[in-house]
Amino acid sequence: MTAPDPTAALLSLGSGRPEYVGARDTWTRHLAPALVDMEQARRDTIQKARKRTVRTGLMVLSFVVGSLLVFKGMVLPIALFFGVIAFVGLAGVAWIPLLSLKSQTKQLVVGAAAEAFGFDYDTLHPDVSGVSDWRSARGWMKQNIRKGKVRWGAGQDGPNTCPTPAFDVLKQANCLPSYDRKVFEDLVSGVRAGARFSLVECRMTEERGTEKDRRTVTTFQGLLVHIAYPEPFLGRTLISRQGWWKSLFRRDDLEKVDLVSRELEDQFDIFSNDQVEARALLSPDRMERLIALERHFKGGKLRGVFEDDHLTLALETKNQFEAGSIWKPLVDSARFASALEEMGLVCDLIDGFLTREWVRGRL
Repeated sequence: MTAPDPTAALLSLGSGRPEYVGARDTWTRHLAPALVDMEQARRDTIQKARKRTVRTGLMVLSFVVGSLLVFKGMVLPIALFFGVIAFVGLAGVAWIPLLSLKSQTKQLVVGAAAEAFGFDYDTLHPDVSGVSDWRSARGWMKQNIRKGKVRWGAGQDGPNTCPTPAFDVLKQANCLPSYDRKVFEDLVSGVRAGARFSLVECRMTEERGTEKDRRTVTTFQGLLVHIAYPEPFLGRTLISRQGWWKSLFRRDDLEKVDLVSRELEDQFDIFSNDQVEARALLSPDRMERLIALERHFKGGKLRGVFEDDHLTLALETKNQFEAGSIWKPLVDSARFASALEEMGLVCDLIDGFLTREWVRGRL
């Protein structure tokens, strides 16, 4: 019986893009050998973390039972409370090396896919590779959190600022919801078809409810895209899916743009201070491409702004650029194939609709 081809997932990509040509060679020479070593580390890390979790659970259980025997059940709620806190804290640290390994896998696999397209990629995750127990965790927190070096998970005004202009542009244009905390990861940047761009994932959360019933609500999860144009737009144009915060788009300096297609006009709200430019930018075929892009990313509620020398978009979607699950074997070419396809979608975003070629000769 013929053994399965370990690069079968890469063969399914076809030859539609020149960036796919060297995929099998990159996998065989670079990624597969590196992932073999990381796979052994993954297995060892999971086994070690499981053992430590069991030991921690037995230790905490002994503490709770001992407290009950000594105090005759009078401190049961307190013992359980501190027992759960201790278990989560002590056992949780044991799994941090696996989190670090997942981040390293993403950087390796997605980074290789980005490199194939000439792009740069950064997970934007903090380096926790040296954390394996409470002592190393305490030292890491003292060195990083107190000195404000941690990007991932920092507060609103902390070091975790958006690595692209996209967030500030979209927030100023009322294209993003309210939030108490924001987190960024998976930064892709580079030049495509003469246009410099950056794309980053963003998650925004907000505390809601009463003091007795507080809960964290995700107000935005998706992609922020910023594309710099060599020549500025003549006016300012805002676009959003129909019904999304429509009142915030109504401004004294902007007027509603009537599209040629009634069907598309029923799906999008467009406001601009330059009607001619807005209609040239948002012709029916290009509006259809926006809808296709939503479909590609399995997202929705697309909105954005055309202004000055940039086009900036927000698209709500599930996590992208994950490079597969850390709970599955790492040596799987489907991880690389998926990352390449996602980079291809980034190119579709630019090539099909958002490069300067799109507006050349039309304004």
